[in-house]
Amino acid sequence: MKIKKLACIGTGLIGQGWASLFAWKGYKVILQDLKEDILDQALYQTRRNLEFLAEKGLLKGDACEDSLRRVEVTTNLEEAVRDADYVQESVFERYKVKKEVFKMMDAAASPHAILASSTSTLKMTTIQKVVDGPERCIIAHPWNPPHLMPLVEIIPGKKTSHETVEATREFMAKLGKVPVLQKKEVSGTIGNRLAAALWREAIDLVDKGVAELEDVDKAVSAGPGTRWAVLGPHLSYHLGGGRQGIDYFIRHLGPAMAARWRSLATWAAMSPSVEKKIINGVKGTKLIQEKPIEEIVRWRDE
Repeated sequence: MKIKKLACIGTGLIGQGWASLFAWKGYKVILQDLKEDILDQALYQTRRNLEFLAEKGLLKGDACEDSLRRVEVTTNLEEAVRDADYVQESVFERYKVKKEVFKMMDAAASPHAILASSTSTLKMTTIQKVVDGPERCIIAHPWNPPHLMPLVEIIPGKKTSHETVEATREFMAKLGKVPVLQKKEVSGTIGNRLAAALWREAIDLVDKGVAELEDVDKAVSAGPGTRWAVLGPHLSYHLGGGRQGIDYFIRHLGPAMAARWRSLATWAAMSPSVEKKIINGVKGTKLIQEKPIEEIVRWRDE
């Protein structure tokens, strides 16, 4: 399938990031949202994202302005998707809203267009029940910010066709993303389930007084997070086994790992007292105390 023209439905933080990526990579993209002032903000942020890429040397010469010229806006959803080959939906994270939007997109878009959702928590099998063309509906979940983070998690619903899965995966790879296929629908995506498990233990360590919140964050970013960013968990432990690899690691350190697992947190919801402790802890960190959020975001993106 040849993808030339794109549409972004919903232009909040995620929609803006997608639009920036699409325009950067040379595609015409039309942004749709409900109000003109929301679209003005989306255009402003898309410009800022592209200018940031230009500052970092990822856009050369007139490429920044050329990219911006490829972006159009409208408040009319039907107009946005009518000529699109690929549609990326990033509206409010509720089934009622997603279903309504997908029903409208399905009715207005060309029969060949792929209809993708950015959802991180909802299931496509549930969403695609309301459309006439469920085979072309799929989840393409980005990590924020979408124009910088490589990962995109592709999750088909029960009625999503193999052709849609492969076309989406191929398109994301062409954009420079790292697509992974989640073969089964579970609560959440691969990445945010892993992140949720780690965060629960990080919260528990703070709550039990094992370490201060800042030190827990440093223990992740300067330790396993650095290794995992290169290899992920399984290959990291494979190298941890030296020349004998994962076989030796499991035999040698498996019992110690099992002892840790037995003592890990298992709760499924934060108590109000823990919520307060984490909120106050984050707000009290040196970085948050010293810099406004905009500066921290830019530093992270750099």
